[in-house]
Amino acid sequence: MSTPTDPTNPSQQPSTQPTPGNDDVTSENAADILAADDSDESTAAGKGTSRRNLLIGGGLAVAALAVGGGWWATRSNKGSDGVTGTTEALPLVIGGDICAAPLYAAYHNGYFEDAGLNVTLTRTQRTEDTKDAVGAGKYIGAPGIFFSWLEPIYNGLNARLTGGFHSGCLRVVVANDSTIASLADLKGKKIGVPSLSSSAFSYFSIGLSEAAINPDPEKGDVTWTTIDEDSLGTRLTNGDIDAIMGSDPASLLPVFSGKAKEIANNDGEAFCCSVALNGDFVTKMASQAKALTEAWFKGSDWLAADESHLTQIAKIEVDNDYVAADQDVVEKVLKTYGWHASATDFRAAIEPGIEKFKGTGFIKADVTAKDLADKVYGDLGITR
Repeated sequence: MSTPTDPTNPSQQPSTQPTPGNDDVTSENAADILAADDSDESTAAGKGTSRRNLLIGGGLAVAALAVGGGWWATRSNKGSDGVTGTTEALPLVIGGDICAAPLYAAYHNGYFEDAGLNVTLTRTQRTEDTKDAVGAGKYIGAPGIFFSWLEPIYNGLNARLTGGFHSGCLRVVVANDSTIASLADLKGKKIGVPSLSSSAFSYFSIGLSEAAINPDPEKGDVTWTTIDEDSLGTRLTNGDIDAIMGSDPASLLPVFSGKAKEIANNDGEAFCCSVALNGDFVTKMASQAKALTEAWFKGSDWLAADESHLTQIAKIEVDNDYVAADQDVVEKVLKTYGWHASATDFRAAIEPGIEKFKGTGFIKADVTAKDLADKVYGDLGITR
């Protein structure tokens, strides 16, 4: 699959410009050129300098993608409801987390293919802002924890959550000799997180606020330190920081090695990971979005059906380098999750989640939970 172009805002074109000729490229006709050239198999092989090449070289492809709402929106093979043909690749993000197992299960068991979808898995760089990329349409979607998507969507990110998969996968870990026993003991401490937009930061900020600890990075009661996920355990056991917050497997590795202990997790939440999709994909290609979500759910169902399936998916995660952990570690972690894929139950869990998140101060206290839940949740008519 060719690498999708990053969407950016198009530059403003003068209101008066020459009428383009047949071979001229403008920001207005760029998307049509991409679509037309994609449908012409001779474009790449038979044209040394095509309008597509001029378009990409001049940067107008990026502008066209932004105007179209995402790279997939420039395609011409669409049905009456705007659904792209089944041959069109739909890139989903993978980022190295064990808890993305339902996605791997759906992909490797062929559930997306069975639904007529050409899903591809795209590994992102640790430094890439996945949420912004999904919102811009660079990727169709990603597995994501509700609390980490809440604030971005509240602030205008063009994304929607369409269902949940399971509980558990976020941890707070301290060294074995630490006197820290709960989130309430973290006041004044130095905490390591993968980023200040990470799921762990967002979720455990709720617990901190409930313990009367202000989690605000600029004027709060703790010191946040962003650390490469693979180095979280090392920095903790070296004594550089007092605690780490992260998703599996990074935060659990020092626990499994006997050097640290877990003091908090999100096992008690009804849902941890969810389906996060580009907002335009949800609204303009609803039938595809529904089919994708339901196929993804089947991956979670398969994991819940038989414990031997956890062994199989652990091997897949390791053999395909989806996660940086040994198979026995992956399998052990997967057995701690509560598998329950649902759209309706997920929607019911959003409102109380919003009420709790309001305590962090990251969204305004006067926000109505129902209104924000309606904005966050993409209702595709899934009844389970």
